[in-house]
Amino acid sequence: MTNFFDDVFADIADGDEDLRDLLQHLSNILPDAAVVIYSDRGTVIGDPLPQFSTEMLDGCREQADCTTVKSLCQLPTGEWLNGIRVDEHQALFFIVAEGQKTTLSEVPQLATLYHNSIKLALLQKIHEEAVIENEQLGRRIEVVSSKHTQLLDDNHRQFLLIREKEKEYAKKLESEIARQTKVLRKTNARLEEASRLKSEFLANMSHELRTPLNAIIGFIGLLSETELTVEQAEFADTIKKASSSLLVLINDILDLAKIEAGKLELYVDSFNLDGLAKNAEEMFRSQALEKNNTLKYRIDPSLPSHLIGDENRLRQILINLVGNALKFTSKGEVAIEVDKIDDTEEDVRLRFSVKDTGIGIPKERQKAIFDKFTQADGSTTRKYGGTGLGLAITNQLVSLMGGKIGIESIEGKGSTFSFIICLKKSEAQKETLPVDSGVESESTGVSERTEAEDGRTEKKAVETGLKILVVEDNLVNQRLVSIMLKKAGCSSDVAGDGVKALEKLKANQYDFVLMDVQMPNMDGHAATRKIREIESSEEKESFRSLVGRSKPLYIVGLTAHARKEDELQCYEAGMDHYLTKPIVKEKLMQVIEDMRRQKA
Repeated sequence: MTNFFDDVFADIADGDEDLRDLLQHLSNILPDAAVVIYSDRGTVIGDPLPQFSTEMLDGCREQADCTTVKSLCQLPTGEWLNGIRVDEHQALFFIVAEGQKTTLSEVPQLATLYHNSIKLALLQKIHEEAVIENEQLGRRIEVVSSKHTQLLDDNHRQFLLIREKEKEYAKKLESEIARQTKVLRKTNARLEEASRLKSEFLANMSHELRTPLNAIIGFIGLLSETELTVEQAEFADTIKKASSSLLVLINDILDLAKIEAGKLELYVDSFNLDGLAKNAEEMFRSQALEKNNTLKYRIDPSLPSHLIGDENRLRQILINLVGNALKFTSKGEVAIEVDKIDDTEEDVRLRFSVKDTGIGIPKERQKAIFDKFTQADGSTTRKYGGTGLGLAITNQLVSLMGGKIGIESIEGKGSTFSFIICLKKSEAQKETLPVDSGVESESTGVSERTEAEDGRTEKKAVETGLKILVVEDNLVNQRLVSIMLKKAGCSSDVAGDGVKALEKLKANQYDFVLMDVQMPNMDGHAATRKIREIESSEEKESFRSLVGRSKPLYIVGLTAHARKEDELQCYEAGMDHYLTKPIVKEKLMQVIEDMRRQKA
């Protein structure tokens, strides 16, 4: 009776034992990859995949086949889940390589490597079984060797032949794997180089596109401040709006390219939640008034006033959603709402929503609007304009933050876009907003404009007494910045590169420097580092702009590069502030005002 039950349980265990042996062989062959086997009986051999749902498993079963290893789905961590079905073991073999964020169809050598590795594991299992079988055969040979010597010799020769064939096949297979691995390394090196070149291309594109846009937007702003006829003012306003739209398009395309290249990173820091929502509302206040819309925002008073996250990217998401809502809403309402879902001691889950009473979106088109270059229908593009990139980028940014954007919409009645993310509470300030703290704001009514706001009367310059060195290689931008400074009551000199800037600093006295980054001979980073080096040496005495100062010379970076890493590079070089092109006049005026106060 005991032998009977032992045999029954041995048969039950054999299936999983074979798979465990195979997993061990495959793990030894691919030590840098995670390997899991899902049998048709529902058994999981190996460490279960985190956040791997039954629905995902069913989807992978439908996609997998017996011929090759394929990328089946992308895990929440970003890596691709690769797999193949092995019919003889009635199981799915899954392989996840750390850092593999591209599909096997893009790197076919890796698919071949995985396929050959599984074949080798199967062969090693066969070899292992052959060894066991040969051992059993050896024991039998010993029992009957006295009577079956010839049979023993034949079996032994057969065993040697099989072993030699196995060795020869294993040697060829190992050689092939080594060759494929070498090819894969070369391919990876080429991919890394291509990624590097793509990053450089994005940076150069940003610079080359923003530089002429800086001149267009800057000069049209200056033109709007002069005496213009009504028609001329209308033309100037049209150019300004078109330039701004082009700048948004450039930013969207560059952002999308960075996201798809995996180069866009989140930069988290403490930020004020009320300030974030208020800033988004203020940006669109005039646009809302022009279309007779009510624009308001509301923040749950139980939320902390300060959270830790990427404020710039959250603002970009809200700007995309509010801008989209206002585009499709007239004589209605657009509301920004921030609500708390739940929280712990360290973090809080909150929902951002943008609601409108606009034209709405048909149910069958709601999912497609998050695709690149897609809108609800072709007539939308013709009537309202746009590229269809805003929501695609918003969707990607929300995903980077660990959330998922959703939409509720009724055609003809309006839409609500919302997303839930988890943010850490700021250590500096974890207090909650008081109920009467003014976290609800509404903009409505008729816009009141003065002549100055209309841009039809040139403002008188107020003499500030500041003298500024403008370091800029582009002649058009030299003239633009010089005019802006003159209108602000400042005098200025121009240097075409870092070398000439040092000469100017040696011969003249300046209150601060506007330093372009990308220039010939000596760029802005190198020039700034040189200035900081001189300030800490005896050579400082021969520079009129540096000698006798109680504080280092104030240097403001001025560049067409708009990435976060470009800003960090400016600060690392020793700059005190950073302005991007196109130059925002108000930000430049704020720098001048700050310096004027310091001088006073």
